[in-house]
Amino acid sequence: MLKRSLAFCIIFLAGCGKVLHATGPPMEWPMYQGGLTHNAVLLARLPAVQWTIDVHSKVNGGFGYDGTRLYFVDFAHELVAVDPRTGNREWIAMGDDVLMSTPIVAGGLVFIGSGTNTILKYTGNEFWGRRAGNHWYAFRAADGALVWSYRTAGEAMPSAAYANGRLIFATGGNTATALDARTGKVIWKTKIPGVATMGSVMIDRGTAFVVTTKGKDQKPRDHTLALSVRTGRVKWIAPYGDADGTPTVADGLVYVEDVYDGPFGPTEAIGTNAVRALDEKTGTLRWSYLGGEGEFTAVGSNERGIAGTYANGVLYESVPSQNDLIAFAARTGHVLWKRPMRGPIKMSPLVYRGSVYVGDSAGVLYKLDARTGAVRSAWPYAKPFTTAPPLIVGGTLFIADTDQIHAIPLNKI
Repeated sequence: MLKRSLAFCIIFLAGCGKVLHATGPPMEWPMYQGGLTHNAVLLARLPAVQWTIDVHSKVNGGFGYDGTRLYFVDFAHELVAVDPRTGNREWIAMGDDVLMSTPIVAGGLVFIGSGTNTILKYTGNEFWGRRAGNHWYAFRAADGALVWSYRTAGEAMPSAAYANGRLIFATGGNTATALDARTGKVIWKTKIPGVATMGSVMIDRGTAFVVTTKGKDQKPRDHTLALSVRTGRVKWIAPYGDADGTPTVADGLVYVEDVYDGPFGPTEAIGTNAVRALDEKTGTLRWSYLGGEGEFTAVGSNERGIAGTYANGVLYESVPSQNDLIAFAARTGHVLWKRPMRGPIKMSPLVYRGSVYVGDSAGVLYKLDARTGAVRSAWPYAKPFTTAPPLIVGGTLFIADTDQIHAIPLNKI
């Protein structure tokens, strides 16, 4: 328990009060963006490095990091481990379908899930997957050797979360599952209302949070659920969130983003986002922000509900229907600032030393003033930034623009 707490403090500067450096045994990377706030900033003894690698296939998932290797997945069914100092590939492991989940790293293993957005059937609840099923995999971190695989009936695109030897995930088959992370054996399986499409599981103090969708014509369509990590029992359900957006958890609140689509058909792109804060213990709505109507795009990715980032009492949230990045006072929902972007942001931003780092789907990488939203620098890239969020390790920002991974020294942004 002490080692895990240390790893969390190393990663989440805003939540731990002091800056620590990564030393000692390999770290765990237990969930999307490393933890509950999504502010994946790690002060490690890694020098500022610069490199670019061509993946030749789309990268939509976040990074995993264990202090030794950087891990990512792609649409070519690959899990790739690279040396963060050079970008050199150390090993590649293969899945059976598109890989979009954040690699989860714990106990010397790397866990990833495969998936598809194919809707196999619809009977009040959608069922996403393929007839042959998809899988969760555990690969050995040292060399990529397969340790176990677990077949899922529905797709397994959303990231899992790891806690106390358990790997917990939700799928396109209307279920949430806990596996023994060492063996892949089922500990519990729970029926849930709807499918998990891209929103990842978050775990805090024995509770797993997940967002599901029942389908376009259901009202309410999406729900945020709190499940017991030990038993899978549903603690509460709230009619908010979007199944593509991962919850953010901080200061006793769970932050999610809703999506209100307009009429389907010729005007399917029209819609609105809403940002919600829910009580972590009960699911009660604490505050809500409703954005204006705008147009959603499929550039970079088709995700419309985006995972926010919490740092220093502020929630930084993309509102893609209006191309805005908004900074909210996290406890009250008061809007501190609003920054219109060149294109919608479909990733979680990072906050470090008074700056916000984020890329939009127009291919612009921004460094913003965290207090005011003013642009400190903006750099054009040839391809859109997708849902793959960035990672800061030491003096380097790691980020993907469609099918390339870039290591960029922070002093050059």
